Amino acid sequence: MIEHTNIIYMPNISALGGIETYVYELVKKYHNLDIAVVSKKCDSAQAKRIRKYCNLYIHTNQKINCKVAIINYDQSIIPYINEDAEIYQTIHADYTNKIYDHRPKPNKRVKAFLGITKYLVDNMKDMLKPNKIELCYNPLTIDDEKPIILVSATRLHQHKGLDRMKALAKEMDKQNIKYLWFIISNETESFIHPNVIRVNNRLDIDKFLSLATYVVLLSDSEACSYTLNEALYRNIPIITTPLPYLNEIGVKDGENAYIMQFDCSNVVDIVKRIKKVPKFEFNRMEDNYSNIFKDSRSHYEEDLKMKVKVRCIQNYYDVETEERKVFSLDVPYDEPKKHPNRVEWITARERAEHLQSKGLVKIVEFIEEDKKENKKKPLPKKTEKR
Repeated sequence: MIEHTNIIYMPNISALGGIETYVYELVKKYHNLDIAVVSKKCDSAQAKRIRKYCNLYIHTNQKINCKVAIINYDQSIIPYINEDAEIYQTIHADYTNKIYDHRPKPNKRVKAFLGITKYLVDNMKDMLKPNKIELCYNPLTIDDEKPIILVSATRLHQHKGLDRMKALAKEMDKQNIKYLWFIISNETESFIHPNVIRVNNRLDIDKFLSLATYVVLLSDSEACSYTLNEALYRNIPIITTPLPYLNEIGVKDGENAYIMQFDCSNVVDIVKRIKKVPKFEFNRMEDNYSNIFKDSRSHYEEDLKMKVKVRCIQNYYDVETEERKVFSLDVPYDEPKKHPNRVEWITARERAEHLQSKGLVKIVEFIEEDKKENKKKPLPKKTEKR
């Protein structure tokens, strides 16, 4: 016998889904009541979070004694519920839409159906007659505590601090810190954790740094880490090891960083302080390359604006340039490899000259878009290599 004042029934609570969220939000909001969830099958992660707030029962033909039962989808549970209970059935979809091949059925034991929007109530009321359908919006409570966002861009090797990273995650779990950890690496199989989000190697890590609460690098040795500098230059605090050069560039524990000892002996203290995020303005370092390079002017951007029409002379099809366009010559766009000598396209000058030097294409015409006159004109050949 399952006995509670209020029962929520869902036959199968799977790993992810809107109704699963509805059940969770319902018990989270009303957990101060005598409430319980009944299911025939439940995902383990869902069960864990439901049991933070109430009892969860797996139904195996037990009788259910309650005052109110809210059921989802499956009416086969009704015979197990005591006769004097008030039974409500939720409607979470518009079953008048032809995409659904099944329909909820009226039932004399159902006191009312609960529609989650007025639109749904209006659409479903004829289908559910003689039962009535009432409006009852889905509950939702928002946790205002934002997670700490950690970002690392590193190889996951021992000398890059893999064991220290695991120790940090373990201690954050132990202290119930809410966090997500983005690790940009192709090697994240060596660090499997529910709060670790794997990101394959990529060059635009600034997108992730802009989200970071802390940037983490726990290496054995670094001469001057770009990852740490990119964080500090954005005034994002770092969690790192006592690298010899840190004092030189102005990194100070507690001011713009938390320094974890190589043996992780202070990891507990770091995690205790981690919610206190340092605020600072970092003094950027000045490089000296302006005194090394010779004074000159780049023509690269101008060259990129110069477009060249080229024609294939080998069995070759260039896929590197995004400006690729097949020109007339009665060649279908999707079949250029079948007709290499009849394909022309426009590309950047540097790319065209590279392909011509390889004997793959012939330059047909140098062209430039003249914005004022809106016409194409030939360009002089380059006389020197820049």
